[in-house]
Amino acid sequence: MTKPPGWPNDVEEIRIGDLARLGIDKNRQLYWDGEKIELRRRLDLTKPQKIAAILVTAAAVLGGIGGFMSGLADTDSLYCAHGGHFLVCRLLPAP
Repeated sequence: MTKPPGWPNDVEEIRIGDLARLGIDKNRQLYWDGEKIELRRRLDLTKPQKIAAILVTAAAVLGGIGGFMSGLADTDSLYCAHGGHFLVCRLLPAP
């Protein structure tokens, strides 16, 4: 048998006798000699994709911080309106 063009030198075609070494389970997972075959692909981003990912991440973090700070300000205003204080009553004069 001849290998298809472009195959590495150490890769061989599967022969008829090798088919007995293949198996499949009820979840359609493929096995070779009883060991599960796993395919892994590494995620490589292009430079523009990396820049976009950084910008989106930064926007999400800043949005989360802004929401947290807004919640603190609202809590402070609520407590000040009821005579207490959480941080510093800035908006209402002291009673």
